[in-house]
Amino acid sequence: MESWGNNIKIWWKSLVHPETADELVLEVVKPAGFNRCLVIGIALLYAVYGLSMGLFRGAYPGLIAAVKLPFLFLLTQVICFPLFYVLNCLMGPRLKINHCFRLLLLATSANACALASYAPISYFFTLTTSKMGYHFLVLMHVAVFAVAGLLSIIVIVLIVRSTASRLKCRIRPAFIIAWSMLYAFIGTQMAWVLRPWIGTWTVPYAPFRPLEGSFIESVIKLLF
Repeated sequence: MESWGNNIKIWWKSLVHPETADELVLEVVKPAGFNRCLVIGIALLYAVYGLSMGLFRGAYPGLIAAVKLPFLFLLTQVICFPLFYVLNCLMGPRLKINHCFRLLLLATSANACALASYAPISYFFTLTTSKMGYHFLVLMHVAVFAVAGLLSIIVIVLIVRSTASRLKCRIRPAFIIAWSMLYAFIGTQMAWVLRPWIGTWTVPYAPFRPLEGSFIESVIKLLF
């Protein structure tokens, strides 16, 4: 428990002051079991928010969403990690593979923390919105995910900048831009594959739906 408490303090400091997280990324500071604690913490934070999404359809859909949301982000990181490492070598600070892994974990934890902080509001709207408010909840969650995603990108920029400064090397803006576009594209498509998250009342609930259309098409239909 003492190591968990220490890891939480170190993690929180890296989020509040990401410009000082270079020592953590480069493993100058090596807290015991930090990556393991971070993965578990990320999963729990995402589960808290996922539950608030699925509760619109009931307890069972809520539990399903709570399990699926951590997998959404962790699987997205697994898929995007190889290209992140290559871009890091070509246009970034050329971090080692374990340092890249630590950096992305920190960025993902910022995303998870942002979503969990909004969870009380999400629960409020979920529990007070009628069955006809499905479209409103979908657009609300899309907006919240977009803001949380932007936050994680900002964290990546700040940490990469401080790490590059410590290593006395330059980074190209195209590195972050290319990564951000890839991450957003893969993440939204992964979310579409793992739907439903909320569950419309017009069709019977099922943990997964057949593959059809895309996330972008769905959002456009909701807006127009």
